[in-house]
Amino acid sequence: MDGLDTSLAGAACGTSEDECDVARFQAGEQSAFESLVRRHERAVYRLSLRMLRHPEDAMDATQEIFLRTFRGLPSFRGEAAFRTWLYGIALNVCRTRGSATARREYAAESLDRTDEEREGRPLRIVKDPSPDPAEQVLGGELFSALRVALSKVSAEHREILLLREVEQLYYADLSSLLGVPEGTVKSRLARARRALREAMEGIWP
Repeated sequence: MDGLDTSLAGAACGTSEDECDVARFQAGEQSAFESLVRRHERAVYRLSLRMLRHPEDAMDATQEIFLRTFRGLPSFRGEAAFRTWLYGIALNVCRTRGSATARREYAAESLDRTDEEREGRPLRIVKDPSPDPAEQVLGGELFSALRVALSKVSAEHREILLLREVEQLYYADLSSLLGVPEGTVKSRLARARRALREAMEGIWP
């Protein structure tokens, strides 16, 4: 029986390493999940950090994302690419955690700071402990300015900018992930880019 499962897993493997690992995992090979985690954990943590803006929250979110992935993977049928499905889980986790984090920060700030201090407080810039290639290309100052600008746009705009511009998902993937037509994706992205440009005014020359 084990030999049959292995043969089926091999037959299910496509050109994607993810497809291969998903098939192996669903055939009972637990180590295949470790391969998926190694391949995607950096990107998932990076997305979580940029959505939540706190390293500890991002780490907790990443662990929850992969726990949910592990639990859901046996029923995954491949209607979308594994990466798209994984990012869907990540978005749901970060949206929930982001709302809780925002409420916690607002309460703490209201208790601990006067109005004058809040108005004068500089925006927090989180330093990613493991800089990705985008940071190296853009340079430290511009990348920091983008971080600040991203923190000023809406959560919806920040999501689509990160998924398209940083994670480089295709429009079709974004359409599937966000549950909207491709035309809506493009118009939402255009509005998000406009909002980011406006947020960059006064931050970057």
